[in-house]
Amino acid sequence: MKISKNNKKVILDEIEYALKNMKEETDEKKKIYYFSATYGIFQRIFNIEYDDDLVFIHFVLNSTCNSINARLQIPDSVIKIPENLFSSLEKATEELLDALKNNRNVYEQLKKFVLLGYVTAGNGYYLYKKGLLKI
Repeated sequence: MKISKNNKKVILDEIEYALKNMKEETDEKKKIYYFSATYGIFQRIFNIEYDDDLVFIHFVLNSTCNSINARLQIPDSVIKIPENLFSSLEKATEELLDALKNNRNVYEQLKKFVLLGYVTAGNGYYLYKKGLLKI
């Protein structure tokens, strides 16, 4: 990311706040509510200081949030939410935060978010139950 130190600090502070609240919550809907702040901050920043990486991160986090939220809103008797989904979401958020703080490539962390969203879809859950998709 090629953005100012000030805007980077805003992103890091927002992710830290969201993560803290995610960890404190036990309600899954509240956890995903706080997670939504992670993609929101990227959009607010790229509207001020544009960078392609910010758009990419925003897109991945937004898609993950929407996928998980859709499953929460419309429970399915077949496609369940894996027991460790939210702890894995918190861990992936921690890893993203760490990578951003240390100016490392975030590809591996973003890939984890994609899998966390995908596991809430029919085929993703099938692959998870088969033991192929691991979160």
